[in-house]
Amino acid sequence: MKKTLDFSVTANVGYGKEVCVLGTHPLLGGGNPLRAPKLTWSTGNVWHGKIALEAGSTFGYQFISRDFATGAWSNTANATVIGNSHSVSSPAHVAPPWGGKCVMYRSTFLQPRILYRDLTHGGAWTERTLLTTGPGRTASEKTFRVDNLAPSGSELEFVFHNGSGTYDNAPAPPTGVAQGAAPATPAPYVGMGPPYNYRTSLDVFFVQDGAVFNFEPPSAPSAPRTETRQVSSTVAGVPGRPITILLPRGYDQNLRKRYPVVYFHDGQNVFFPGGPFGTWDADRIAKYETSQGRMRESILVSIPNGNDYGSNRLREYLPDGETITYSGASYTGNANAYMQFLLDNVMPTLDFNYRTLTDSGNILTVGSSMGGLVADYIGFSHSDRFGGVGIFSPAYWAAPLWVVRRDAAVRLPLRRYLYMGTAESSTGESSSNVYWQGALQAYNSWVNVGNGVNDDLRFEGGAGEAHNETAWSRRLPAFFAFALDPWREASPLAQQLFPPQVMLAQMNFPAGQAVVRYTGLLGAAQKMQQGNNLQGWSDNSLPAETELWETRDAVMPLPQPLPARLFWRLRQEAWPSGL
Repeated sequence: MKKTLDFSVTANVGYGKEVCVLGTHPLLGGGNPLRAPKLTWSTGNVWHGKIALEAGSTFGYQFISRDFATGAWSNTANATVIGNSHSVSSPAHVAPPWGGKCVMYRSTFLQPRILYRDLTHGGAWTERTLLTTGPGRTASEKTFRVDNLAPSGSELEFVFHNGSGTYDNAPAPPTGVAQGAAPATPAPYVGMGPPYNYRTSLDVFFVQDGAVFNFEPPSAPSAPRTETRQVSSTVAGVPGRPITILLPRGYDQNLRKRYPVVYFHDGQNVFFPGGPFGTWDADRIAKYETSQGRMRESILVSIPNGNDYGSNRLREYLPDGETITYSGASYTGNANAYMQFLLDNVMPTLDFNYRTLTDSGNILTVGSSMGGLVADYIGFSHSDRFGGVGIFSPAYWAAPLWVVRRDAAVRLPLRRYLYMGTAESSTGESSSNVYWQGALQAYNSWVNVGNGVNDDLRFEGGAGEAHNETAWSRRLPAFFAFALDPWREASPLAQQLFPPQVMLAQMNFPAGQAVVRYTGLLGAAQKMQQGNNLQGWSDNSLPAETELWETRDAVMPLPQPLPARLFWRLRQEAWPSGL
């Protein structure tokens, strides 16, 4: 659980330098200046910004100034401390119903043990024995449980073993045969070697067959799979085209569950093996990150853009009113028509044929270069339909008129992930500095209107990274963890293992009211019921939860005349996800 805090410092650091907040906690850079959240400048040399941090904790930090020129940013020694060290305490949040981490585990081990450490707070390796809680899927398997492993919200690294030298490690990252420009192993996992440990920030989770779930999984969840559909167009000037859909694990068994949807532009390069420029490897990366509890189960959609079906990428991805010259040809923007194709044709195809979540908070748009520009433009234009945007190496240089509109806008209900490398260049713009400064300008505009780092904004720089699919692929795990954070969805397993508690907090007879205190969980539609005989109950709807867990008071009117006895109970409706 995070709380957003204000940071500010007055300092004249000189032209080309920026001010960041650096601490040992991962949310403050983890001691690495390249990851320290950047503040933005305002009149009077006041640097300010909002940063979300763990609730109820104290953080040490320093303000530092750094040269943000493309040739200097990558130097980790490029940091000057401003003033003294500081500390700040974040507001507390009510303790979770489960206390510390709770892990459920299905295994044939007779007496499994878990070896774990708290990565967030630097804890030492610790071993605990799991307790048997029930049968497994076969006669030789059992279900085990262990509680209170580490503080809520921390990232846990762990592995199971049987006490006799046999370990249950996490599966190896995906690999295969290189195809064309696509690597055998996705870029984020190159250089990793065994043994592989599990790693997740979830509090309450189930481990089965090397995979992590926030619900009790079916015995054999179906594997992720891709499907291709032809989408016709009703928008003049924008041709129809085939789209590819990645369905998550368990889609065939969890028939009542609905999923967030991520729409990728330049879709011909998104899934393995991609095209002549390489691949994002989004399918292989999503499968692995989901399996390890670092990303929500989601539907990924790749929307290609190629001349073989008559589309024009530069026109479709360029905001209306803009004009660019590319390879000697002039192009005028037609992004509004492409956006209409997405809204009127692509999204209805998904919503009709698949179990999608259709509220804006569960719909994301993602792209790189011109695709990053149009992803940002779509989110800006329709924050009522899209709640998250992945913006990789955006070609902001191509849309100066729209950039002025973007920078003048108020804060929008969007979660934005922004990535830019320091060695970016392209056929359309050869200057890496133009790309880099365009990204910093966007970041500053969003911080200025109140977007909070680690909350609804994340910026990552790529030291020496160029304008290509490999760089974008390398950042996908971080994007997925931020934009599709499993902490931002309901946890059916938490509800199952830690059912809500209800207590009578107050009786106010003169006002004719009773205050009933209860625990509410995100995604749980609850009603407070009242009766006087344990048979007939009146329903009182409760407001939807906005946090993963909350303690709330329900004010209940006392019936008149007052009966001899009154009872209250909390009714849990079916989860929207169907789990």
